[in-house]
Amino acid sequence: MAHQILMANSTAELPNPFTPLAFLPPALATQFEVSRYLYAATLGAYVWDIGLNLGNDYTLLFKHKVRFPTIVYFFSRTRVITLTFIIGCFVLQVASVKNCNALERSVDICLVFSQTSTAMLFFIRVTAVWHPNKIAYAVFSILWLAVLGTSITAPLGIRGAHIGPTMQCTTTAVPANIEVSVIFLLINDTVIFLAINYRILAHTIAADSPMARLRAFFGGNGLSTLTQALLASGQHFYLVAVAANVTLLVVFHVNALYPAMLAVPAFALINAMACLVFRRIKFGLISSDGISKVLGAGVSSDLHATISPRSLPLHSRRTDLSTTEFRTNTSFPLEVRVQTDIDEFGDSQEISKTMNLS
Repeated sequence: MAHQILMANSTAELPNPFTPLAFLPPALATQFEVSRYLYAATLGAYVWDIGLNLGNDYTLLFKHKVRFPTIVYFFSRTRVITLTFIIGCFVLQVASVKNCNALERSVDICLVFSQTSTAMLFFIRVTAVWHPNKIAYAVFSILWLAVLGTSITAPLGIRGAHIGPTMQCTTTAVPANIEVSVIFLLINDTVIFLAINYRILAHTIAADSPMARLRAFFGGNGLSTLTQALLASGQHFYLVAVAANVTLLVVFHVNALYPAMLAVPAFALINAMACLVFRRIKFGLISSDGISKVLGAGVSSDLHATISPRSLPLHSRRTDLSTTEFRTNTSFPLEVRVQTDIDEFGDSQEISKTMNLS
């Protein structure tokens, strides 16, 4: 009884006894305050990234054929899904909300669509690399469906409520199986990352068996050659996405307060990386099959990394091994003809340019 009177007197002495942080435990109040700054930084960075790529998005929308991958890209990236999710999380932390539970549900539904659309960008990429392998298509389809199924746990179990008598919101209930969704995201992204890496390894280092390729890779200049191939194919961006999922999963076991705080920037980063790879593929900076640009860049002859036509996917056998071919016209010695065949990711187009150097 005396303790309650003391607490009441202490509360009465506060300049603002109805501030939301006054009604939270110290550890939770600290996390709540830090998350405000983190969400604000995430929102600012994501909006900045969108602003920097408005020109690229305009080109994709009006100067390229709009097909299913492009629709997924815009659905995932712009104000439809991922940005709405980030804004919703920020509003939950800083604004006065009349119905916390309804806004929490809406944000979680946006999270489901954001995760699945980002995973779809990964899926389109890896199936283009493994085309026309039907087994690979089936495996990655199952993984995408698993991501969809496990991500539904968020809107089904997460609940929100007001903090004390204030209009600020906080999350009051998180389902115990929410970690499963992060695990399946990690599995999906990691399997796709390794599958594309293997495909690049198989076409960068020539050998008769997978074990022979590994011996060639670890035995000499294979590391630097493969590193160049992975960088040329955009795999370092996917590695960032995998690292973000690993960090989020580790945090689940370190501190129960951090996952919710770090989830927003982690998912925003993963989406940004997937969208970055998509844009580079559409603009021909990365080949959709993960092989052509590697072959065009050239490989060290010390590794005897010649390419066998039988090892290439069917859609790569129809053209020359190099995506960029320089031909000199004997009648006009100073005329260089550059022909590029790119973009099986969404559009199939052939760009032919003639440059007169005289």
